[in-house]
Amino acid sequence: MALLFRFSQLRNSIWSSCPARLRMQHTGLSPGTLLDPKSYEKRLFSTRVQETASLHRTDLGPCISGIQPLKFQQTSEHEQSAPLLIFDIETTGFFQKTTGNFQKGNRITEFAVRDLCGGKNSTFETLINPERDVPGYLKKVNNINTDLVCKPDVPRFSDVLPLLLAFVQSRQTPGKPVIWVAHKANTFDAPFLAQEFNRCSAQMPEDWLFVDSHCLARKLPMLEPSEDKKHLLNLESLSKRYGISAEGSAHRAMKDVTTLCHVFQKMSFDLKLTYEGLINEATKASYFSKLLK
Repeated sequence: MALLFRFSQLRNSIWSSCPARLRMQHTGLSPGTLLDPKSYEKRLFSTRVQETASLHRTDLGPCISGIQPLKFQQTSEHEQSAPLLIFDIETTGFFQKTTGNFQKGNRITEFAVRDLCGGKNSTFETLINPERDVPGYLKKVNNINTDLVCKPDVPRFSDVLPLLLAFVQSRQTPGKPVIWVAHKANTFDAPFLAQEFNRCSAQMPEDWLFVDSHCLARKLPMLEPSEDKKHLLNLESLSKRYGISAEGSAHRAMKDVTTLCHVFQKMSFDLKLTYEGLINEATKASYFSKLLK
């Protein structure tokens, strides 16, 4: 069951549960400077975290109940996989197809992530104040508008960043990278995330790796050779292919995360993905940071 916290209460709760306090050097900021929650401007925020004993509890609803902790084939029975974080964002604009670049003036308005390894506190989602107007046409796409996110009780990305890093650290296996998965991560989600880090004078941690499930979908066998692959690769079409019924508001971050969790598990089985194979498909965070230069 989702629990609603004040941002400050949630921030302090996760911070105190971390085995070690995060340092600014973890994000590429000045070494030795602590990311102290008290140093941030005191504002009233609302951020939602889902606390669950496991991802397949029946009281989480039919859409979530079918998500099982994902385990990949290992080369060694003693080897532990890296945490697998399925994420999605909503923004104030889209990818520029003509130039091949995302629009640098656009901002993230919603962020959601789910750890496919399962366990308590395995999901995190929040609206984000973009500090700019949201184009009116986007309300028809994701029901997010300026009035919803541009207000004092919605955190800015700079407010969310320490909490996000603490969440990731709480899920991370020592000595292992963090694998982020999103549909079109390489051309949309990861560049936008890198841009938000850059606005905070930070860089994404070097041990973050990004996997684009859209690229993986290109390797799936098509139902008919003559069918349009481009049409069959979007998340909606993949959901229909696997008989997955999506619930929740269309094109909202957590709804798309939940859908991708189901789709990614099916794709992993069809592609016979191993942990090592997934790592080989990943792009380093530093690649997206360089796109900003």
